[in-house]
Amino acid sequence: MFKPRDTYRFPFTAYPAVRLALLVTAGILLSRLQLLSGFAAAGLSLLLLISTVLLDHLVRRQFRFELSGHLALSYLLFSLSLGLLAGSFQLERQQAPRPEMVLGELFPADTLRWHGHIRDASLNAGGTLSVILQADSVTSRDGSLRFRHGFRTQIRYFRADSLQIATLRNGYRVTIEAIPAAIPQRRNPHDFNVESWLHAQGIFVQATGTGAELRQTAPAFISWGWWRNLMQDSIGEVFSAEQAPLAKAVMLGHRAGLDAELRQNFSRAGLAHLMAVSGMHVGFLLLPFWFLIPVFWRIRYGGWLGLLLIFVLLYLYAGITGFSPSVQRASVFAFFVAMARLFRYQRDPVNLTGLAALIILLADPASLFLIGFQMSFAAVLTIFTLLPVLQQLFEPKKRHLWYAKLTSLTLLSFCIQFALMPVLLHRFNEFSLIGPVMNTLAAPVTQVVFIWGFAGIFLSWIHGPVAAFLTTPADWLALLLAWMTNFAAGVPYAFVQGRLNSLLFYVFWLMLFFTLAALRQPALRFRFAVLCLLAGVMWQGDVLRQKLTEPRGVQLTFFDVGQGDAVLIRTPLGRHYLYDTGLWSPFGNSGDRFILPHLKAEGIRRLDGIFLSHPHSDHIGGLLSIMREMPVDVIYDPGFEHHTALFAGYRRAAAELGIPVVTPQMGDIIWLDELTPGFILGPHPDIRSANPNEHSLILMLRYGQQSVLLTGDAETQAEQLLVRQFGDWLDASVFKAGHHGSRTSSHGFLLEVVQPEKIVVSNALRNRYNHPHPDAVGRMLRHVPPERLHFTALDGAVIYWLDGRQITRVRWRE
Repeated sequence: MFKPRDTYRFPFTAYPAVRLALLVTAGILLSRLQLLSGFAAAGLSLLLLISTVLLDHLVRRQFRFELSGHLALSYLLFSLSLGLLAGSFQLERQQAPRPEMVLGELFPADTLRWHGHIRDASLNAGGTLSVILQADSVTSRDGSLRFRHGFRTQIRYFRADSLQIATLRNGYRVTIEAIPAAIPQRRNPHDFNVESWLHAQGIFVQATGTGAELRQTAPAFISWGWWRNLMQDSIGEVFSAEQAPLAKAVMLGHRAGLDAELRQNFSRAGLAHLMAVSGMHVGFLLLPFWFLIPVFWRIRYGGWLGLLLIFVLLYLYAGITGFSPSVQRASVFAFFVAMARLFRYQRDPVNLTGLAALIILLADPASLFLIGFQMSFAAVLTIFTLLPVLQQLFEPKKRHLWYAKLTSLTLLSFCIQFALMPVLLHRFNEFSLIGPVMNTLAAPVTQVVFIWGFAGIFLSWIHGPVAAFLTTPADWLALLLAWMTNFAAGVPYAFVQGRLNSLLFYVFWLMLFFTLAALRQPALRFRFAVLCLLAGVMWQGDVLRQKLTEPRGVQLTFFDVGQGDAVLIRTPLGRHYLYDTGLWSPFGNSGDRFILPHLKAEGIRRLDGIFLSHPHSDHIGGLLSIMREMPVDVIYDPGFEHHTALFAGYRRAAAELGIPVVTPQMGDIIWLDELTPGFILGPHPDIRSANPNEHSLILMLRYGQQSVLLTGDAETQAEQLLVRQFGDWLDASVFKAGHHGSRTSSHGFLLEVVQPEKIVVSNALRNRYNHPHPDAVGRMLRHVPPERLHFTALDGAVIYWLDGRQITRVRWRE
């Protein structure tokens, strides 16, 4: 007899909060189409509410059950309209003109006095002090102008002194003298988008602190700033100076004092979430209270008393950590979980997650587009749906063995990493493979540091020395956590780098998630496995299509590295070379800040060669970082010795890493690939100058009917010899102006023979050399129109695509 196959129907009715959250999410996404104004959306919501109430009355009171379908549809549309309503008003608020933005337009170089309260003050690794000020007014120095408007702004002190660092603290009422400054756009394609980050915090104007005398008033005892300062100071008292920055990051999410390398290693070890206050930290906070819940069950009104205590505890912790979105999300969720536990309700974690998301989205629809929101709820939902399935794969009798807890913790870490994988690859071009193992080991250590650290803080208010002594084990554990992180980040293949080059990967990942979640559902697992296979084929097919249809040519990326030079050359056959590596300074280098993030985002895992024009620090500044981070096949060096620590360090590192350093001669041909010859046109052997600029390695590469001329910092003598030796053969489609547009380079006699179609000048907007020089700019404008002369200081990175016949500029900011 025929027996029908088992079927499965998802129990939507069991998850009303999830259903509502999804509908509100759809409404918020729909609002981005701007089909309705906020008031029109409000009118639509009101009509649907009235319709839902009337239909509910007819069905429930008058038993008109034939209208049940209409009631369900009206209910769904009303839920959808709530998201549309919230999203429409939020979008209109975002697009409304901001009154404070006129400050930068009206007073671009004037020193103004900014009055308000400091919301946050932090010092980054580069020595810049960032002050988030809740301003209430702005005045001119003589008091003649008064701009009364409440707004939030960021005031930056470059190379802040110790007095500014000590006095500009959370919660202080201050008057700061600063110059309005426009929020900078991204300088390079894969730079961190500061503008979007500030706008998400409601900041639409920046200012640069002048270092003038400050007037300030300490925050009151009842203000959050006072408590944040107290907590940070207390951590500094009970932990050692070396471990206090890590303790502040783990306990309060305050990462400003952390070493940049340690912060990067946390990410590569899959432990970055330990420094971003989230659900894990809220769980640590509530852990002691959780064991006390049975006590409240025995007390009259104990449930309400416990709920009040949990609310106060969560509110205080959110306050001292700055009410970050991640803490708000975690606190809302934890509150509902605790309420269910206190009142002995049947808890459904998936439904509670949906309820938390619903409340947050209705309160702030913009949260939907924040990466923190996406990562938090993706991780939580994955844990609640996938973890039970994975745990059931183990035999019941094995769950009680000694390693059961360790296995469960590893599976939990795997679920978190699996949930975050597509977002991390898409947003950060990096994903930790060692994360599940490291979270299993590091999470208990972090938990002890967290709880022990807070106990030490409370004790320090009674007796500081005793608290510092008793907190010594927590200090050692913080040291252990740092060591584990650095060790894990150095393990081979601990992390992978690359870019998510097809959005179909999200479809594949989603089908893989459903396949794993359906392992215990015979009616579903085969179907999802087939869908997962099909999605994988589509994803790889799209990647192959992109490779096959990618136009062949040379791509030039002139990085905006400030007052320095760095050019990435991608050949028609997919090889990659750098011509110079940017700037070095005591606060960082172009390799770490700009070049390596770009290479990783583009999926470039090795360099076929690096050409160094000459040994000045603004041209080899990022070389050491690049050599240590990725394989380099060969370095081409002009052979001019330079007695600096940076130059000696590069030579020593090349020898240690086994990277050959080659000194090509004028007239040599270096084939970048089989289609792209590179001609070495300098340095000329007749040059006797002691100036390294005159010994610049000059490279001309050709592809098809086009050529590119890169002259480093070659000056008058080198350019004269270049013209005398090669003459009209120097004709080039793209010319990088020599020496950042200085007066002693890019002479008229050179431009006459080069006849460039495009000229790029690499320089900083404000530099002590006053580059580019007006004379040099005038000479260049006599050979190209203004729209073909580009300055990295103004345009950011300049990217050209040469197909052998014509030049196309890649407008990456659009």
